[in-house]
Amino acid sequence: MTYTDVSVEFPEELHRELERFLEETDRYANESEFIEEAVRRHLLELNDEPAIAALRVEQLLARAEQDPVSDDELRARLEDLRGRIDEADRR
Repeated sequence: MTYTDVSVEFPEELHRELERFLEETDRYANESEFIEEAVRRHLLELNDEPAIAALRVEQLLARAEQDPVSDDELRARLEDLRGRIDEADRR
């Protein structure tokens, strides 16, 4: 897995609360591990929200209107995707 650096600034009180939690629980090795899991959980939660799903559909439709794809091209892309999924399943 490739990692990237992200800079995050917290209010001092929130940072102290996070440090206190980490010291008291020993559940996470460091702040980065805690923040990574928090972001992952929040993204999963957001992706389950109907409003987010509706926004994504809206954006997909807007993109489709800007760059229409023929039925044949769409079928070809779907067939390619099916092939890659089948190949991954065989592994």
